Amino acid sequence: MVVDKLEHAALYNGLGPRFQKALEWLQTVDPDTLTPGERVDVDGKEIYAFLFAVDTLPVEACKLECHKNYADIQYLVSGLEGVGYALPDAPLEQLTEYDPDGDIQFYTTQWDTLTIRPGTFYIVWPQDLHAPRVAVGAPAPVRRLVVKVKLD
Repeated sequence: MVVDKLEHAALYNGLGPRFQKALEWLQTVDPDTLTPGERVDVDGKEIYAFLFAVDTLPVEACKLECHKNYADIQYLVSGLEGVGYALPDAPLEQLTEYDPDGDIQFYTTQWDTLTIRPGTFYIVWPQDLHAPRVAVGAPAPVRRLVVKVKLD
């Protein structure tokens, strides 16, 4: 997992051309021009994005998720959000089977929480179990861009 400010995005260009393109897109897109929940093709099926305008949830309502075919770059536009994080060697309880259409599977275990502030992004790979939308204090509205980057 990588956590950093968007102003430092160029430091991660070495992750490959798809990550570079995705991070450059994040630096230039105006979130106010996007419709929440609508898919935005950044580079066809290899890189696409969604804007989420949602409320954070109490920690007990959040679930750890992971992906197999895409890495996530999650960027907080506004609000304050926690993200749960557990290492893959944690004693996991599987909650769902892998959904290949959504490239997602849910688990639970004990996890740590990082606080994400506006202007911050984080990158999670398939081995990174993460729980977005965790309320920091009381549930509150957030706007978050999620960019999906195809892995080979």
